Amino acid sequence: MPVPTKAERDANLDALQSAVEEWVAKEKTRIEEEIAFLRKVLKGRTGSEEANSTNLAASLDLVNAEIDSFIIGT
Repeated sequence: MPVPTKAERDANLDALQSAVEEWVAKEKTRIEEEIAFLRKVLKGRTGSEEANSTNLAASLDLVNAEIDSFIIGT
């Protein structure tokens, strides 16, 4: 396998950076929309503080899993 030139490596890194930035922007939008939806749901429920904490923890776990999956490539 030939060794890539510095220009090729730089181009690959630029492409990766662009892909990551695009993914982060889309994921942030998706998460913000999900949070807005969950807040609307919580307004109609009793014990919303407890549900809010549970949903926040679950959302953080989901985000961490998605980021790990993206980075590892699975």
